Amino acid sequence: MRSVVWLEIESTTQKVCGVISITLNFFLIYLILAKSPPKLGGYKWLMLYTYLFEWAYACLNFFVGPSMHNYNSVCMVFQDMNKVWFGHGVAEFLVVVYCSFFGSSIAIFAVHFIYRYGAVNLDFRQKYLSGAKQVFLYICPIGCGVFWGLTVWYFMSESEVKSDYLRDHMMQKFGLKIEECAYIALYFWPVDNSGNVYPEQLSFLGVVIMYIILGVTFFCVIYFGINCYRWISRKLGNMENVSQAAKSLQIQLFYALLIQAAIPCVLMYLPAAMIFTCPMLNIDLDLKYPFIGVTIAIYPVIDPFPTILIIKSYRRGCIDLLTCRRKKNQIAVGYGIDSFAGGGRGASGSNTHNHILTSF
Repeated sequence: MRSVVWLEIESTTQKVCGVISITLNFFLIYLILAKSPPKLGGYKWLMLYTYLFEWAYACLNFFVGPSMHNYNSVCMVFQDMNKVWFGHGVAEFLVVVYCSFFGSSIAIFAVHFIYRYGAVNLDFRQKYLSGAKQVFLYICPIGCGVFWGLTVWYFMSESEVKSDYLRDHMMQKFGLKIEECAYIALYFWPVDNSGNVYPEQLSFLGVVIMYIILGVTFFCVIYFGINCYRWISRKLGNMENVSQAAKSLQIQLFYALLIQAAIPCVLMYLPAAMIFTCPMLNIDLDLKYPFIGVTIAIYPVIDPFPTILIIKSYRRGCIDLLTCRRKKNQIAVGYGIDSFAGGGRGASGSNTHNHILTSF
């Protein structure tokens, strides 16, 4: 099958996934607002923040939906200008914004694990996440996305050297003139006038910055995820004074987060690492299928499902809505996610534990 046809399949997949993702994330936003356990605490607002972001990402992916491609030592993200109604400058800007959203999304994963660890570790929470320090959890993804976007704009903007190198390839591969594409690209190993290959320093510096961002966020996911799991495994059985509902909610949230971490690792982290690493090593992937663009388009569709299906309150709310069933009696959960850091009300030191429930 020709690359042009696969490009059309990729574009159609992005549109279909965009519609589904917009609908699912909007539905989950409703569930978070209307069906969250009464004592979910501050985590409710972090979840709402996350899925509002996912909804905006899905909208952007629907209207922009650029393609990703590797060619020899070039990795690029491009927009076919024949499929959009805005000008070249706006299209290039939206491609940069699209990449900025990617940078924000990987930071959001890390923020969730940091919060979850703070919910179970009282000392960490009081030291780093108490009071106004919580704002960091909301600002960090935005800052990370802006920094990622500025890096893309400075190191990957269009240039005459890149356009000349890609001109024949884009026409042969996709039937597109380079002037019909708004693109950003890293060109690691250009060729000088004498035919000698040399390393392009800006491209290497740009990808190093992106690797640092990817590495830091991935480290946070692994480090705080493992420590959260160890804490829950070690102390969950010893908490005799914490209600079973609180324990159940804690486990549900952790498993949902664990699955949500695995999804971006497969659909985003690994493709991003591959699309940067191979051109840097001057390895031509020559992919016949645009699976990287497709996996990134599929991610916002799959991401809401762990939260909807694993967390009991949202699962029941979903079933009730789909079956047009309303509960006659609602029972409020007395302990929530934020009460877990201290372990509940016990014979001694219990007031501190319960204070955590409402302070985060």
